[in-house]
Parts: sequence; C-alpha cells; structure tokens
Amino acid sequence: MIPIDSISVVNPRVRNPKIHQTITDSIEEIGLKRPITLRRMNHESGEASYALICGQGRLESCRMLGQTEIAALIVDVDEETGHVMSLVENVARRAPRADESLEQVRSLRNRGYSDSEIGAKLGYKISWVQNVVTLLERGEKRLLIATEAGHIPLNLAVSISRSSDSEAQQLLLDAYESGEIKGRKVLAVRRILEQRMRNGKQGRTSISSGSNKPPMSPEDLAELYQQDTAKHRLIQKKAEHTQEALLLAQQIFKELFSNDEFRELLTAEKLTSIPKPLAELAHREGFFP
Repeated sequence: MIPIDSISVVNPRVRNPKIHQTITDSIEEIGLKRPITLRRMNHESGEASYALICGQGRLESCRMLGQTEIAALIVDVDEETGHVMSLVENVARRAPRADESLEQVRSLRNRGYSDSEIGAKLGYKISWVQNVVTLLERGEKRLLIATEAGHIPLNLAVSISRSSDSEAQQLLLDAYESGEIKGRKVLAVRRILEQRMRNGKQGRTSISSGSNKPPMSPEDLAELYQQDTAKHRLIQKKAEHTQEALLLAQQIFKELFSNDEFRELLTAEKLTSIPKPLAELAHREGFFP
C-alpha cells in the first residue's frame, strides 16, 4: 500500500470522461481489482517517492474517492525503461482486451463460483456473465472478441452462436435493417460468419479444455497466405464475370425495349410487369412514358 501523495504521473494522458467514470464507479462499488505499477524515484530529502508506470485511471479514481493509499506493484527499473513500459501499456490498452476478460470468467467458473458471484467480482451484470459463459461453452472465441471490440452486441453474438449458418446470415440482415449494427460493423460481423462457415467455430476456448494445436510454422503461414490469395483471386474473377453478364443483359434489354414491336407484343401478352431494376433502366432510357 503506497501513499497516493507520493506518486507522480510523469507520462500523463487525456482520459475519456465516460470510461473514467465507469472505473471510478467500479472501484467505489467493489474495490480495486488490479494494483497499479510504480517505479522508485531518487529523492534528495530521503522521502520515498514513486513514478507511475501504468494505472493512471485507477490512481485518479482512488484520489477522487478520497482514498489516501493504493495497492501497487513496485518494479526496479530506470527512468527510460519505465517510460517505455508506460508507452507500451498505453498502446496495448487500445486493443480489445477480450482474452483477459474471458480468462477471468473461465478461471472463476473453474473455481466453482456462480454467475452472480463472478459478476460481483468482475463488476459486470449477471446477464453479461451468462452470455459470455454461453459463448465460451460453444467455443465462439471470434464472436467474443468481436463483442469486446464493440463490433457486435453480446445478445446478437449469443443468438448467432445458437443458429445455423443460414440463420446467422438472416440475423445479421435483421440487425442491419433494424439499425442495431451499422457501417463497418456489418462488414466485421460478415467476415466472422464467413470464417465460421469456412473453418468452424474453433471451440478451443471452452471452459473445460485448452488448445493442444501446435503453433504454425513459417511454411504453414506461407501456405495459408497463398490459399487465401487464391480464394480472393477466384472471388475477383467471379465478380468480374458477373459484372460482364449484367452489362450484357442490360444491353440486350435496352435494345429490346427500344423495339416498338417487342413492346406491343408484351402489351398483347399482358406481360406488363418487369423486375424493378429493368423498369428503372427502361424509364431512365426513356423507353416507357
């Protein structure tokens, strides 16, 4: 336990007020879950003083709550190393912290804690814990990481995990049409669904079992890259072929619609309804009044 007044923030950064308030509320409700990291500083007066390496938000929250001491890990490093460690911690914070959250839930579940107890310890609602456990048990690591990254709502991820591939596609479409997910998030979820269809759910993150698959060698990675490149080339060729076919069909109908006899024949046969894209083409080209 280190006096807060003896800690200096030598590499401060601007904080998101909403996120910081969440940290403060969590500390006030259930206490500090992880100690901050400090390094010792040389002080001419002989008084102990410390420089913060990581944990600025937790330190500021404890100060706001009127606490005078904070739990800390002390590392014996020089100023330059401490500065680098602080920069690395700040950069790493920007990445999704899914693995850490999942490991906490998995560890507490293996110790026999209930979902409500896990939620109380981690500062989450019981519904969040239950959904995470569901995805863990189904081996849905991709969906969990996407949820932590903010690409997909947790309830939608759970629904997808319980659905077939075709049903999952429909869920994505429904979520897009309802505005639940928009823009780039739709593309991110679509990639996840394609990976699940191609490679399976990869249930190696199950609560009861770990991964025994050996790491990939450089040769394996090169082969995988070549396979993905070949697939993308095939997709590009199919797209180009489809575009050429559509342009050809468009030109054919354009010439047919410009023929008076053909239009009279359609009217005589009462074939007056046509697909919307063709109708728009006809009106755009002035074939119909």
